Amino acid sequence: MASSRSSALNNTAFFAGGALVGAGLYTLARSMVAQKRVAADAAPTSDAAAAKSAAILDTPYEKEANGLFVSPATESDPLYDEYGVMGIPYEARGQLPPVSTLATHMDLEEAHAALSTHAMAAASFDKPILINSLLAIELLAYHNSNVVFSYESGASGGFGAYCEAQERAAAEQHKQRAGAKVYAMQARAGAGSAIAGFLLGEGTADAPVSAAPKPVTVLINAQGFQAMGPALASIQTENRKDLVVHVSSASQTTSDELEVTNDYAATLATAALLGEAGFEVVLSSTRAEAVEFTRYAYTRKADKPLVHIFDGAFAGSEVGRTVVPGPKAAAPKPVQPFAYTGPAAPETVLVLPNGSLALQARALLVSLPAALRSKVGVVSVRALFPWSTEALRKVLPESAKVVRVVEEAYTTVGGPLYSELLAASLSGELGTSRIQSLVLAPGQELAPAAWHELLVAAAESQRPINLRSVLDKAESGQAKLVDLLALSSAQLVTIVGSDKGTTTSAAPLLADALFGQNASLNVRLLSRFDNFHGTGSVRSDLVFSERADEIPMPVLARDGASHALVVNEPSEVLKNFAVLDAVRENGTVLFNAAGWTQEDVEGALYAADKRRLAERNVSVFVVDAAKAAEGGKGKGVAEAAPGAVVASLVEAVTASPKNALSQRLPKLVKVASVVDAEAAAEAKKGTKAVDTSSFASATPAEGEEEALQHRPAHLTYNAFSAKAAEDDEGQAVVRASWAFAAWQMLFREAYHLDDHASRPDLPEKTYNVQVSVNKRLTPLDYDRNLFHMELDTKGTGLKYEVGEALGVHGWNDDEEVARFIRWSGYNPEEIVSAPSVIHPGEFESRTVYQVLQQNLDIFGKPPKSFFEALGKAVASKDEERWLRFISSAEGASTFRKLSEDETVTYVDVLHMFPTARVTIDWLIKNVEPIKPRHYSIASAQVAVGDSVHLLIVTVDWKTPRGSLRFGQCTRYLSRLTPGTKVTVSIKPSVMKLPPLDTQPIIMAGLGTGAAPFRAFLQARAHQRSLGKEVGPLYYYFGSRHQAKEYLYGEELEAYLSDGLLTHLGLAFSRDQQKKVYIQHKIKEDGHMLTSFLAPELGSVNDQSEEAAEALVDEGRKGIFTLCGPVWPVPDIQEALVSAFVERGWTKEQAEAKIESLKDDERYVLEVY
Repeated sequence: MASSRSSALNNTAFFAGGALVGAGLYTLARSMVAQKRVAADAAPTSDAAAAKSAAILDTPYEKEANGLFVSPATESDPLYDEYGVMGIPYEARGQLPPVSTLATHMDLEEAHAALSTHAMAAASFDKPILINSLLAIELLAYHNSNVVFSYESGASGGFGAYCEAQERAAAEQHKQRAGAKVYAMQARAGAGSAIAGFLLGEGTADAPVSAAPKPVTVLINAQGFQAMGPALASIQTENRKDLVVHVSSASQTTSDELEVTNDYAATLATAALLGEAGFEVVLSSTRAEAVEFTRYAYTRKADKPLVHIFDGAFAGSEVGRTVVPGPKAAAPKPVQPFAYTGPAAPETVLVLPNGSLALQARALLVSLPAALRSKVGVVSVRALFPWSTEALRKVLPESAKVVRVVEEAYTTVGGPLYSELLAASLSGELGTSRIQSLVLAPGQELAPAAWHELLVAAAESQRPINLRSVLDKAESGQAKLVDLLALSSAQLVTIVGSDKGTTTSAAPLLADALFGQNASLNVRLLSRFDNFHGTGSVRSDLVFSERADEIPMPVLARDGASHALVVNEPSEVLKNFAVLDAVRENGTVLFNAAGWTQEDVEGALYAADKRRLAERNVSVFVVDAAKAAEGGKGKGVAEAAPGAVVASLVEAVTASPKNALSQRLPKLVKVASVVDAEAAAEAKKGTKAVDTSSFASATPAEGEEEALQHRPAHLTYNAFSAKAAEDDEGQAVVRASWAFAAWQMLFREAYHLDDHASRPDLPEKTYNVQVSVNKRLTPLDYDRNLFHMELDTKGTGLKYEVGEALGVHGWNDDEEVARFIRWSGYNPEEIVSAPSVIHPGEFESRTVYQVLQQNLDIFGKPPKSFFEALGKAVASKDEERWLRFISSAEGASTFRKLSEDETVTYVDVLHMFPTARVTIDWLIKNVEPIKPRHYSIASAQVAVGDSVHLLIVTVDWKTPRGSLRFGQCTRYLSRLTPGTKVTVSIKPSVMKLPPLDTQPIIMAGLGTGAAPFRAFLQARAHQRSLGKEVGPLYYYFGSRHQAKEYLYGEELEAYLSDGLLTHLGLAFSRDQQKKVYIQHKIKEDGHMLTSFLAPELGSVNDQSEEAAEALVDEGRKGIFTLCGPVWPVPDIQEALVSAFVERGWTKEQAEAKIESLKDDERYVLEVY
């Protein structure tokens, strides 16, 4: 009967839908379950069972002998102890089986790959190393700066990560820094304010500007640079001459697809603003130029700040042979403002900002037909500011009749570069050359074919170019481009696959082998990630040559260019992308897949792919690299597989006699350096040729042509690294045995354990303090428990300022946690290992009991997403439908009733739906962590020393059914006894003392809002005890009853008698028939208060308000502060406005004055 009734009820709710219907049916469901409970209660019970039931249902408030309030020992809602909300009875839950002991062989090389790269780079000044220019710039910045501000390194392709890692390592290891002090910052509107404040304020205590004759460096991307531009421009010249700003022009904000591009529109527009403010602005395009310009920034005679803009999307992210100059290296020459590339007497010259645009234009000049090659040249602007028309005239050929400015801009007219050239032309400084503008959209990248057509159009005609026509012509596929790889005697290997597979390791491994074994070889590697198609993919293009060319990788690695193509995880990749377009004629394709045979290859390839391979006479091979790695000795399979891929590639190329690499690659790569002999032999034996004789006649299967229409031609370059998010099936959190935790403790350095962090899982710095006083302030018979707590901070290093807040990291109730663990079947002593939120790549271990007591807010309110996730975990179809309904738009009313009226917790919901046998790792993924609760500090450290005081009210309420609920943290604090340790952190606040001791302070505190003003009073009392003159203090306090809630009343009366407190306005709302609130008291004293807030009121009438205020001494300008609930704020503001009106101002003037006070931080509210 129960099953049929619950199913009928659920179906009605699910299909009827609607907020009101859902809420009503939910109430009906609760009634059904309650009836079952009543029926069960009517059955005979033992005395013990009856006593337990009474303890749960009828426990009143208890009181300890000392009179302090104690919450009930248990207040578990009994409604779901036997049945879930759908009437499904509970079943006994046995404990989960234990986890086997950890195998103690662990390989940490992969985890330290990035750090080892940094260490190698730092030890290799003046020597060729294989790094990208992002890291090279950081190395120079770190070792040549006093301070480095690193902005959003994670969003900038890791630009800034090296400096941040050095700072973190120095702090964790308590060692002196080898370079600059590094601040990791966030990019947002006004991002440069911190830098401006740093420079204007002469730095900080641990990094003063004047401490060393070294610059202050900023590392930032295009979007952040745009946000900080105005703040940088506002800095006084004398304070900023040692400022160096390195800007990666990479951005993902210019495309709806979040493609990684260079946003020159944003960087150049901001650079123009700074150029007008006196900044020097230089632009680099290649890796070598980026290193040269960075070195120049730190060796020049600094008479003005410098901005260095470089290609962060392509050249900056490209790993290649790089020499980072050390301290003793010769200083580079000043940057030449312009560089010309092209014929001696062209008719047309393209002028571009030096960067990826100019680099591609220069590279593709050679692709022009011979008849046109002499008609067009390219000028790259390497120094945008200070602008020098004279220097431009020196490099600009006299034969040029038309100068076309090609740049990205926000307007169709042109950008800052066009403005400079147009001004020079109009003044006659550029002779008779006509200036034309060709504007690209922000972040617009032109394909090689489009550049070719653009250069052809520029050479053929002097008329303005229509960009749309150029792009249409390029898309027609008629452009014939020169093989630039052949011209530069270079070869290209492309490796494509899942970003979680072997590609991310195989490509760098091959690059290292080529670089390490061939001193004269120039190796370049660019990896482009696609996080959004499939499960995440990556394409790595590797170019090597004896010549040091800087042809951009997008030009070299175009379709039909790769000598060898490796496709890892081909089943997934071939379905998502047309990757086989990359291979050139007589090239080699190697598919790396588990167990693939001839039949698998034929089944995975579309007919169009087969015909393309046949047309280009491509040799095709298969290998199972993982299987080959299993035959090796030494490394694990996952680590040895990339080496097996490289060994197999060498074998496949060797077996492709028409491939230009067939004779060369085996000589350049010593397989023994990348994988052991046994695995290499297995890889060679496992590399099998695929018979392609039938590919030329392949015919498409049914539906194949439609599938090809939806298959992208290329990966979308939309990320700098592998996809971070786990798949739904992925186990980011794992159960572990005690051995794993012991292993971490034994090898603390390897696992980066922080011995100095009390809570390493938290982002903020925490302190372990000890409770010294926990005293109730309200009478025992009063229904509100307000208590005063004092925490001993001796020896912790905790420092705080007046007005700041203390974050308390509370724990869940021990008994409730233990009861939930018993109900769930978890082993409380089992170890759980979870990825660190603070330090990616590291794992934190703790017991199940610790996780549920200290980390997960299981007694907090779950969001709608929790119901949705739980719907996928329940075994009952009825429960699944109900959970789907609650988490849907139609179930909004039901969800609101559960969340706001019943205030159900995560644990309640799990009890409601008992067929969801969720694991502890599922809980960690789906339950919010316990967040710190912040309380205004009720003390001044100068007055109380090694102590911090709090004023707290216990938060409790009853649900409509009468269930008693408690605020998690106030309940935790109310139960603490002297001697107990508490984890806390400090949070800055808007509430602070005025700058001058003589400034009047008006304080309005409601209830526990009295806390910060107790600190204010203590601070002013301390100042007066030192003989200082202090300003008037006006305090307005409001609560319900004077006899019960006159918080710190004795202290206030003493301050008033002593003269420290000038005026005390008390409003106890329920002590008289007509309620009185503090806004009434403020209105009564309005004339006096407005005199402090607007001392200019007494000035002569013929002066403006601004002029009158300017004449007022700063020490007379009072501040108004309020702390408490938000509801009385409008009435309090109205009381002040009325007081101003009574003094002769209009209402509009009064309201404007309030807004002005807010802007000046003289009207400060801290409300909740």
